Amino acid sequence: MDFGRRLYLITALEMASVLCLLVFGGALFAFGSSVATLKGDLANTAGWVTVALDGTPASHDAAQAANVVASHYLRYDIVVLIFDQKHRVDVFKQRRTDPAPVVEISQRSVPLPGSVTTGPFARLILGAATAFGLQSVRARVGGLDIIVRESDAAFTSAIAPHVPEFFGALVAAIVLGFLIARVVTQQALRPLVDVTSALERFAAGDLNPHPIAADRRHQLGRLALAYNGAIMQLERAFAERERANAAMRQFIADAGHQLRTPLTVVRGFIAVLRKGDLRTPEDRERILETMNRQSQIMGSLIEKLMLLERWADPSLATVPEAIDVAQLVEDVVSPVAEANPERTIRVDARFGPLVKIDPSDLTHAINNLVDNALKYTLGAIDVRVRPSQASVAIEICDEGPGMSGEEQNHAFDRFYRGNRREVDGSGLGLAIARRAIERAGGTLTLKSDPATGSCFTITLPAVATPAKNGGRSAQLSRSPKTAGG
Repeated sequence: MDFGRRLYLITALEMASVLCLLVFGGALFAFGSSVATLKGDLANTAGWVTVALDGTPASHDAAQAANVVASHYLRYDIVVLIFDQKHRVDVFKQRRTDPAPVVEISQRSVPLPGSVTTGPFARLILGAATAFGLQSVRARVGGLDIIVRESDAAFTSAIAPHVPEFFGALVAAIVLGFLIARVVTQQALRPLVDVTSALERFAAGDLNPHPIAADRRHQLGRLALAYNGAIMQLERAFAERERANAAMRQFIADAGHQLRTPLTVVRGFIAVLRKGDLRTPEDRERILETMNRQSQIMGSLIEKLMLLERWADPSLATVPEAIDVAQLVEDVVSPVAEANPERTIRVDARFGPLVKIDPSDLTHAINNLVDNALKYTLGAIDVRVRPSQASVAIEICDEGPGMSGEEQNHAFDRFYRGNRREVDGSGLGLAIARRAIERAGGTLTLKSDPATGSCFTITLPAVATPAKNGGRSAQLSRSPKTAGG
C-alpha cells in the first residue's frame, strides 16, 4: 500500500472516529436529558401525591387513595402504585389519549402496568436508563406505601424511534469522515503530487519550467517552494547556457570572419608566388610585406583571444597590487606619444590615492583606449587622472569624430567595429579594456558625440594614499603637458 493510501485510511479512521464520538456524545446527552426530565417528573408526582393524601382518611385505605390520585391529571408515562396491608392499587393510563386514568386493584404478584415491553431495542433502552439512574420514587403516607415509577412501555416507545436515527447518524458520520479525509488528504498531498508530476514530466524530457503554487505555512508546501527554487535556478542555468552558447556561436563566427580575411590574403599571395607570376622585383617585396602584415594581424588577434580566454578562467587570476595610477599612466602614454610625434597627446596625471589592480591589466586597458583614439581620430588626445577620496578616474578623450547611438550601444562588444572598417583592427580592443577594468572591480564608461568626439572614463576604487615622493605632496597637481607633437 502506497504512502498516499495509508495516509488516507489513517485520516479517514481518525475523522470518522471523531464524528462518531460527536454523534454518540450528542445522543447520550439527549438521552440523559430525557432521563433527567423523567426523574424530575417522578419526584414531583410523588411529592404532590404525598401532599394530597397526608392527614386525610384516604391515607389508610389504598382504594380511597387511588381515587384521590386518579382525580388529578396523571401522565401517560407514569404509574402510581399504592399499597396497604391487603391490596395493591395501580393508577395509570393505558393510552396517551385516555381522558382519565385506570384504577385497578391487583394482587401483589400481578405484573406492574406498563412493565411488559416488546421491540428489538427495549432491553437496550431500559438498561441505558437504569445506567443513567432512572428508578422508582418511594413514599410513606399514613398506613400506605406509595411507589411512583415510569411506564417501561411508554418510555421505550418514546425512545425507540430515535435508535435507528442514532445508528443512521453513526453511518453518516463514518461516510462523512471518509469524504472529509479524502479532501484533507488530497489537499495535504497536493504539493507532493504536483512535485512528483513535475519531476515525471522533467524525466520524460519536458524541460520547460512549471512552477507550483505553494503555501509556506504548509509542511509539504516547503517542498513545493524548494522545487520552485530549484526550477528557477535551473531556468537561470538554461538561460545562462543559452546565452553562453549564443555568445560562443557568435564568437566563433566573428573570430572565423576576422581570421578569414588575412588568411585569404596570405593564401592568395602564396598562390601568386608559387606560379612565379611576378612582373618586377618590387612585387615580391610588396607581397612579402603584405603577407607579413597580415600574419601579424592574425597573431595579434589570436593573442587577444587567448588573453580574453585567460581572463575568463578564475584559476588563472593574478594577485592585484596597490599602484600609483598617475605614475603608471605617464609610463604607459609617454612611449605611445613618442612613437606618434605627428599627434598631440596631452597628459594631466595628478597624484592621488592608490588603486589595487594588476598593472598589466591597467596597461592593457589604457593602451587599447589610446590606440583606439589614434586609429579612429585625427585631433588631439587628452589623458587625465582625476583622484578623489574614494576613487580614481582616468579619462581618455579625443576630438572626434564621435560615435553614433548605435555604435555606442555595441562599442564594447567583441569584434564590433562599427562603420569604420577601413581602419585596421580586430574589434577586440574595447572589449579587452572593459574586461581588464572589471577584473579590478572598476568600471569603464563611454560618452560620445559625433560632433565633439568620445571620452572613455575608467573609475577604480581607491585603497590608500601614497606617501610623499621626492619631496612632493601626494596632493600635488601636475600641470598638463604635451607629449609628442
